[in-house]
Amino acid sequence: MTEDASVKRSRTSSLLDSNVESVSVASLVATGSPRLAGEDAEHAHTLSQSEAQLPPIIVHRSSMRIIDGMHRLRAAILQGRDEIDVQFFDGSEKDAFVLAVESNVQHGLPLTLSDRTAAAGRIVKSHPEWSDRAVAAATGLA
Repeated sequence: MTEDASVKRSRTSSLLDSNVESVSVASLVATGSPRLAGEDAEHAHTLSQSEAQLPPIIVHRSSMRIIDGMHRLRAAILQGRDEIDVQFFDGSEKDAFVLAVESNVQHGLPLTLSDRTAAAGRIVKSHPEWSDRAVAAATGLA
């Protein structure tokens, strides 16, 4: 990873609150996912059947929009839960999208090549100062 990509990633990640809070699922906004096809119902159902403690979802504090964890939220709803553990992100909307892409490239159900390519186009527009390498590192593209 290039220096500018690691600096961008650490800057975005540094805006993530390390505290975990329990919040009402009804207070969350589930829009803006980097997944072009939306949620994978089968994946959410599989998560809902797990007895494992799932990691907290990441939520943009000022908008309550889910950055990472749409499938975990759906799993919690399928389990009949009214609350879910969250970590809050305090950055801008455009940095929240970058964090959403980075998070989905790193774990969970992988983003498709089409998802990552579309995300790269959006990041190029929202972060014109970023190098091609920084955008590629954030989206998992070569």
